[in-house]
Amino acid sequence: MKASNIFLTLAVLLLVAASVMTYRYGKLTLQIAMADEQVRVFESMRLKALASSPLEAAECLLYVQNYYPSGSKQVAGSRIDQVVEAARASALREITSHLRFKTTKDFGNDPSKWIESLKQDGRN
Repeated sequence: MKASNIFLTLAVLLLVAASVMTYRYGKLTLQIAMADEQVRVFESMRLKALASSPLEAAECLLYVQNYYPSGSKQVAGSRIDQVVEAARASALREITSHLRFKTTKDFGNDPSKWIESLKQDGRN
């Protein structure tokens, strides 16, 4: 094989490898940006819930629970998804704890039960 053919083959292989790496890096950058946005939303809802009435806090609980569930923005079970879901679980725990403290009731992480109970009690 001529040196020019070897050089051309290596150049093509290098170009293909660089293209694959660029694609994968771009995809990872996008996934991280989406994960960052999700975590920021959870934190925002957590802070809003802690400063709100019990009913509004329960609505924040619902929002966090339903906001882009696992597998919608991230590959379900991936490491990035695990980080996002850990942040979601943390926000759910804190909002639920706040609701328990404020109302002396316990409906766990079930927003519909919290909302139903608080509307019946007239606690806005």
